[in-house]
Amino acid sequence: YTLPDLVANIRTADGKPAFLKLKLTLELPDHATAEAFEPNAPRLGDMFTTFLRELREEDLNGSAGTYELRMELQRRVNLVIAPAKVNGVLIEEMLVQ
Repeated sequence: YTLPDLVANIRTADGKPAFLKLKLTLELPDHATAEAFEPNAPRLGDMFTTFLRELREEDLNGSAGTYELRMELQRRVNLVIAPAKVNGVLIEEMLVQ
């Protein structure tokens, strides 16, 4: 399931504005999980945006930063669609500007 692109302001060390753009695809185990996800998509988008706005630019550095971002997004998806679960969150595109 590919989500619409997410764009959020993020914090920088020097206080200058920065933006994060993400294109995410969720690995769903079955069709039933997709059905559980769709009615919760607006809630999930709100949760993602709120979380992303708290990130700092340095939180996204390197493969460790990307891994932590992916795991946190997956945790939040699973909280929203419980008891269903996604297998993973794939970051197809990530742009910090």
